[in-house]
Amino acid sequence: MDDTDYALGRTNAEYHRLVEQAELLRPLTERMLRAAGIAAGMHVLDIGCGVGDVSLLVRELVGPAGSVVGVDLDGDAVRFADDRRAALGVTNVVFRMADARHVDCERLFDAAVGRFVLMFMSDATAALRLIAQKVRPGGIVAFHEWVAGSPPASAMDLPVLASLQDLIAATFERSGVRLEIGAELYWRMQDAGLEPERRPLAEIATCPSDDAVGYRRWALFAQSMLPKIVEYGLGAREEVLDTVERRLREELVGRRGLVPLSWLMIGQWARTPRPS
Repeated sequence: MDDTDYALGRTNAEYHRLVEQAELLRPLTERMLRAAGIAAGMHVLDIGCGVGDVSLLVRELVGPAGSVVGVDLDGDAVRFADDRRAALGVTNVVFRMADARHVDCERLFDAAVGRFVLMFMSDATAALRLIAQKVRPGGIVAFHEWVAGSPPASAMDLPVLASLQDLIAATFERSGVRLEIGAELYWRMQDAGLEPERRPLAEIATCPSDDAVGYRRWALFAQSMLPKIVEYGLGAREEVLDTVERRLREELVGRRGLVPLSWLMIGQWARTPRPS
């Protein structure tokens, strides 16, 4: 399968940004996983585990009787994740460099989960069909994905941030990312032969604008995207840096209100078919 040109890059700075992002989005993903039925004692496959945050979150939900296998194509990210696991003394999480669509498994899992991963796959429906083969009958397939076509900042009277979100979305789109994948999850799961939940979760993470977290969140995001923004001809380096370091700071810092920390996030889950 030919996937997207990964626009965020694979650098140490990006790995640390992912850790910060995960902390901000953790409450939303935890709600989705609990609603999907991830519970104590389960054995779970984490698709596109990256630096390990979803795997480590799932590990808390499944407890010591459960286990997690996190897989990712990025070997450096897998090593980063495993270093974090070792530092925490975690023994029931394993990280592997592999394509989750084709990973060899000794057993079927109770669930397969992922966050911001199907958006990077060229054929998400085919990927779901292959991933579901790694899950037992009646097991869970649950994903958290963005709907990034419309910037939430535009509805919150934050024109500079809205423009930056548009630029990030355009860069993702140029790289091949499916910006609306969150809104497509229900029917894609259905087409993959799964039984999707009819009432998924839809949320946007926010923080008060007097908290520097909001500015830092989008400044770091833009910095990770900057090489591809320039490569694709979507913006000049100096112009983007001026927006991030001056105009965005002026708009967000000290303002009374809320700052979005994400696009709309859809948490959709499904069950694999049981034998008739």
